[in-house]
Amino acid sequence: MGYGACSREADCLATPFTRMAKGLNSLSWYPFLRIPMMFAGKVNVTESSPMTPSSILMACSECDLLHWVERPPTRGNSSCTRCGAILRRGGYGSRDVALALHAAAMVLFLLALSFPLLTLHLHGTAQEASIPGSARLLANLGWPWLSAVLITTVILAPLAHLSGMIYVLLQLRRRQPNRWTARIFRIVEQFGAWGMAEVFILGIIVSYVKLAQMAVVVPGPSLYGLGAFMVVAAAAVSVLDIGAVWEALGGQAVEAASELPKGARTAREANLVACLSCGRLSPLKDSSCSRCGATLHSRKLKSRERTWALLLTSILLYLPANLLPVMRVVSLGRTQADTIMGGIIHFMRTRSWPLALLIFIASVLVPILKIIILAILLISERRHSSRWPEQRARLYRLTEMVGRWSMVDIFVITLMVAMVELGTVATITPGPGAVAFALMVFATILAVQCFDPRLVWDALTLDSRGRLGQREEPAHG
Repeated sequence: MGYGACSREADCLATPFTRMAKGLNSLSWYPFLRIPMMFAGKVNVTESSPMTPSSILMACSECDLLHWVERPPTRGNSSCTRCGAILRRGGYGSRDVALALHAAAMVLFLLALSFPLLTLHLHGTAQEASIPGSARLLANLGWPWLSAVLITTVILAPLAHLSGMIYVLLQLRRRQPNRWTARIFRIVEQFGAWGMAEVFILGIIVSYVKLAQMAVVVPGPSLYGLGAFMVVAAAAVSVLDIGAVWEALGGQAVEAASELPKGARTAREANLVACLSCGRLSPLKDSSCSRCGATLHSRKLKSRERTWALLLTSILLYLPANLLPVMRVVSLGRTQADTIMGGIIHFMRTRSWPLALLIFIASVLVPILKIIILAILLISERRHSSRWPEQRARLYRLTEMVGRWSMVDIFVITLMVAMVELGTVATITPGPGAVAFALMVFATILAVQCFDPRLVWDALTLDSRGRLGQREEPAHG
């Protein structure tokens, strides 16, 4: 038929651990819960799915290859046969179950925002730190940018995601979705990508270990609430079939599939364009998605230019982020400035090897690897290289998955500042390196989002003269 077959992850051992591991692997909001599927007893089943009433036509968001995918996928993820990207993640429960879990996660998150995370006892004084209190203190100390980072990634993004999901699922339960429901769901999905509550929890662990060496640190009720929130929210994501929600909001994924050009393998060759938000296939001439309202482009506009600009920005910020102090500690009149490498050396001297390795990987190694990988992707795409496209696609997904974890150092700084505000006894303030580091992390995350991975595979398309090249199309406004 000219379309790629659908590769599905199927059960070979129907054990509870198998189902749990596959559910956790389906999470996009909480990548720290991904469990290697080698331990889940799964096998790969490849089958050619003909055009039947139970199958839908989809285009891979990373290579543009067309696939017939069963609807819904049974117990697993449908993945692209060419690049390996996930086409559709299977859910493990009904929308009512997902609604209840999202509501429970909302309650737990509000409780986590209402109580102290940690309490520090030092020289007869006590200092409490909460999530909103940390953001407020940073703003009062003259660091509004760091306060905005904490508010956006740890408070607003999860709240917006949960609120939007509850609204959309309630609309579907009442069978009253309107023309704005799909648009709200699209925005909700985008907010979920910026939620970094799991990275913040890792920052709490690092801060706890570091502060425990100088004072008595007592976990607060908010810490337990935040942990419970992560578990319930992870379960809510795993039980919900996002593709089924989009179908309930907007019907079929493509119109007039039987009229596709013979031999067309990609959406562009079939004169179609896939919506990167909801996956709906529309005619190439359409400028906006009829289901979610997103602007349609066969390839992201100015992907190379924007990615290069953000990559160069992150390179320029990398040196000050690592050379300038990220934190200043004032204790009994003595001031000590700490850089990222200084913190790593401190953990090594105190024999906290796991934390030293964690900070080195998240704050030093990961940013360098992201910069190198993005440079490789851009240079190879510029040269229209057709070598190792599968490996480059995996590198792209790697940068997309690990990008947020570099924020752990910023969250450690915000907690340390909030916890150690004891006047003349001890005080911690952020340094200029913290702002540079936060900007560098956001620049690399945006660079990955601006890069269009389909450009990697465009070099495999022969142009009319038989040369490797890339087909152009009129830009849609």
